[in-house]
Amino acid sequence: MDNDPVLHPRESLFGTSEGWSHEPVAAWLLTQGRSLEDPVDLMNALMSKLDTAGARIDRVRLSRLSIATLHPQLLAWSVLWDRDVGARPWKAEHGVQNLDSYIGSPNQFVRDEKRSFRKRLDVPVAPEDHSTMADLRAEGMVDYFAVPVVFGSGISNVLTLATRSSAGFSDADLGRFSALANLVAPVIEILATRRVTLGLLDAFVGPRIGERILQGQVKRGDGERIEAAFWYSDLRGFTELSESLPTQELLRLMNDYFEYCAAATAPRGGEILQFIGDAILIVFEIKSPDKEAEVCESALDAAIDAFNSIAVVNHRRKHAGLPTIEFGLGLHLGQVTHANVGSPARLAFNVVGPAVNMTARIQSLSKETGEPLLLSRPFAKLVKRPLRSVGEFDLRGVAGGRQELFTPVEICGGIRNCPTRTS
Repeated sequence: MDNDPVLHPRESLFGTSEGWSHEPVAAWLLTQGRSLEDPVDLMNALMSKLDTAGARIDRVRLSRLSIATLHPQLLAWSVLWDRDVGARPWKAEHGVQNLDSYIGSPNQFVRDEKRSFRKRLDVPVAPEDHSTMADLRAEGMVDYFAVPVVFGSGISNVLTLATRSSAGFSDADLGRFSALANLVAPVIEILATRRVTLGLLDAFVGPRIGERILQGQVKRGDGERIEAAFWYSDLRGFTELSESLPTQELLRLMNDYFEYCAAATAPRGGEILQFIGDAILIVFEIKSPDKEAEVCESALDAAIDAFNSIAVVNHRRKHAGLPTIEFGLGLHLGQVTHANVGSPARLAFNVVGPAVNMTARIQSLSKETGEPLLLSRPFAKLVKRPLRSVGEFDLRGVAGGRQELFTPVEICGGIRNCPTRTS
């Protein structure tokens, strides 16, 4: 591994008297560039500026496995740029730092040692070469340089550059790239801090609420009126399960239930607002009146998908001698206030309004009726899937008299009491 390059005697922070200069790149980066919030946009613009300046770069990786996140699923995020396709994001899951693709790589060296690494690729392969070098050669790269991008906190990230130019990088080029890394570090640190914040907010409060918090809706009472389809589901026999199952097995069952419900709803526009013990409250926001039917169809599709997916999980659990996952689900349509409520020192976004209470009450009747999925009349009127009436019921705590509830003619074949008969 090479040591950090020594700056050319006539080279300044912004460039050199020989060859190309990145003074205009630096000026742009510290003025307009730092206002870009999307790392992909920043990278595309930065590479355009470097191209105009005359830099010979064909491939860039900014901070691969080196900008750590606080997201429960992601270890890091990076931006990849190739001359042929431009910039694109890349995310690493936890555990990737233990893979051969990272261990012993230039990225690991630069990050751990906080020193640069340079490798000519138009020379014979050396025994100590990491597999990354072979990959770069296969892409036609002639020269490779990796330099640390160090934050004010001391965290070391990595900027790697490669070129297909037969001349490779000059010593002056390496000095410019090292200076560029110092210039880009504070801009990337701002983006990384935002990414960490967004990662935490997305994981613990959801993207919708997270964005509202970042926009400044942090005072008690901040809120808005929304129309939405609501999902309220609840595990069956949870008290008995919690008393009979070992803690880890109980958590595994709950996480399977949560995971498959989330997987069914997220692609269809559903966002989990709350985990309430073993219950889930999910909102499918209706952003315009003409989207009511479309959103309700999506919510119903998500519900049926969740039942079908968990039926497969239950098949495996049954063969393993484990208790199956049984749950009831209510779907309703209405308006609520989505607001920041709580004490002055401890706040949470919540939905307030009779529509949520009614959805929970509908769900509670799924056990009494033996139908795992129940729909309110306002919701049922907007969907095309064949439904049948389950009857009229008094919903505890809900005004307006008896409410007629519906269920799909067919849901699945694997859930206990799943209604597969026609009306």
